[in-house]
Amino acid sequence: MKSAVPKQFLPLGGRPLLMHTIEKFQTFDSSVVIILVLPEGHHALWEKLCAEHSFNVRHQVVAGGEERFHSVKAGLDCVAADAPGIAVAKRADDAPRIAGAKRAEDAPWIAGAKRAEDAPGIGGTKKADEAPGAADVLIAIHDGVRPLVSHDTIWRCFADAEEFGNAVPFIEPADSVRILAGDDSRPVPRSDVRLIQTPQVFRGSVIIKAYHRGFDPCFTDDATVAEADGVKIHLTHGNRENIKITTPEDLAVAKILAGTLRQ
Repeated sequence: MKSAVPKQFLPLGGRPLLMHTIEKFQTFDSSVVIILVLPEGHHALWEKLCAEHSFNVRHQVVAGGEERFHSVKAGLDCVAADAPGIAVAKRADDAPRIAGAKRAEDAPWIAGAKRAEDAPGIGGTKKADEAPGAADVLIAIHDGVRPLVSHDTIWRCFADAEEFGNAVPFIEPADSVRILAGDDSRPVPRSDVRLIQTPQVFRGSVIIKAYHRGFDPCFTDDATVAEADGVKIHLTHGNRENIKITTPEDLAVAKILAGTLRQ
């Protein structure tokens, strides 16, 4: 983004775009407990911005780690330590992170956990006589620089995760796709390609167990971590406006879209 201000704190509609992202989940369901994973060096700035903008959506701030993997694990550890809570692990800054190599201190995360039975339109399967725990929640891991995720996408992800154990949103590419092979390249049918988004939603028992493993540079998102633990990934439809804001052009597009989109 070539800005002195971390991208998640850049203004969108007069406020840091991270606030819009957090509010999207809070307005989807006010019972969601939000955990924001931020580099420790950004905590004071975030607190200052919350005061300046009278941002009063309740959330817990957790220090991130060296890589995206470690930051998500910090959010999940927080959920596991407070099992009766609601879980969503979400990365706030995430640009190259979803693609892999970005350091976690550059990228804040949002985490919130939510019980499936508490989500609108989602039926719960927990027995009444069982104590609530991390396994009873659906954990959605989302990029904080995706403030234009729709309520419909969030709902589909929670609903499908309740049924299938996980849900990863996607869109189909609009452009032609080619795969590089050394100095050559070959076309790939667009119908065989999916572009992956967030939130990626998992049952607490599934994703917390998956993150017990060691870090691997091949982990590009939470789905790849879960797959390494033998989990079959279920894809569900996202929304095309759910762009990851990583460039000035992305921010310009988001400013236009933010004023025209419904929830």
